[in-house]
Amino acid sequence: MANLRELRTRIASVRSTRKITSAMKMVAAARLRQAQEAVNEAGYYSASLGRIMLRLGKLIAWWRDKDAQAGREPRYDMPDLIKGRGKDVNHLLVVFASSRGLCGGFNINIIKKTIQFIRHLESQGRTVKLICVGSKAAEMLRAECGDKIVYTFNAKVSAADQRADAEIMASHVVDLFKKGTIDACSVIYNHFHSAISQEVRVRPIVPLQAAHILQPFTGENPWGFLVDGSEGNTFHLQRPSASKAGTVGKGTGITGGNRSSSAKKSAALQAQYRPAQVRKALGAEDAEAAEQHDPLEYDFEPENPKEMLDALLPDVLATLIYVASLESAASENGARMTAMDNATNNAGDIIDDLTLMYNRTRQAMITKELTEIISGAEAL
Repeated sequence: MANLRELRTRIASVRSTRKITSAMKMVAAARLRQAQEAVNEAGYYSASLGRIMLRLGKLIAWWRDKDAQAGREPRYDMPDLIKGRGKDVNHLLVVFASSRGLCGGFNINIIKKTIQFIRHLESQGRTVKLICVGSKAAEMLRAECGDKIVYTFNAKVSAADQRADAEIMASHVVDLFKKGTIDACSVIYNHFHSAISQEVRVRPIVPLQAAHILQPFTGENPWGFLVDGSEGNTFHLQRPSASKAGTVGKGTGITGGNRSSSAKKSAALQAQYRPAQVRKALGAEDAEAAEQHDPLEYDFEPENPKEMLDALLPDVLATLIYVASLESAASENGARMTAMDNATNNAGDIIDDLTLMYNRTRQAMITKELTEIISGAEAL
């Protein structure tokens, strides 16, 4: 049986550990709230970018239909980053983990899903390359997939640093795609549901027609209505399904609202970008009525939609990577908060057990001393 001094030392040690885990829990909770706010803000920005891309894509699709009807060569083409090259031989995975531990099964779940997805791709004859975000991802994947890692990044805490890294990663993705080194790219990250529930997701971001930019916020597929056929070379126009244009989520965010009188006066000029089949699909006979059903939220300069798409695509990719990074950070802090809460509760249980053992040991020692005193007195 341990003596009283050893028990006091163990109790003091566990109490110190409980203070540390409790402090880490509070820090994780504060960072979780910040990460959730950043996710919401980035989500609205991502949805706004998605609507701009939708509008530009509809313009390109309309011009292609118009040129086809006139028997001309199409003046605009959808960028390869959106429609793809019609093949997926070389696949890039951007894996988001953490650079610190003490977050339960957060990193293990990511690594398991990554290895499983790599084996799935390789079983289909594809080659895989990796960008690892977080030192834990690089460490845990190096043994089995070290030759596939092309870039590594440390997981950042602040949203500004995460955005800067996302822009660098997006530039790497664009460069690799333009060089023909990769044909597709996906991000693997933990999607945040709650502090006790995170889900590992694989989200394609290249080609962008598979990225579902608006889907987390409106349920819309922003590119599916632009591309028809497995080759991705035929374009047609349909009304986007699900929610109405101009509204994302509840409360603050992107809202259509009432348009100014000058914007309404420009409806006739903007009607050239709204072909008859779109107005028919909207159930409206004139451009002004169509505007009420599907309001134009943006005016574009220059008028060449291809130039604007090319300029916006790097920012769109960076935003998609940035949102995945924020989701991963929120999930990490949620997992750490839960793990530290469990550790704090376990430390409390251990302290209770040690205190009980200490009291019993102390009582046994007192009883023994009293027995010896009584026995000595009787002997006299």
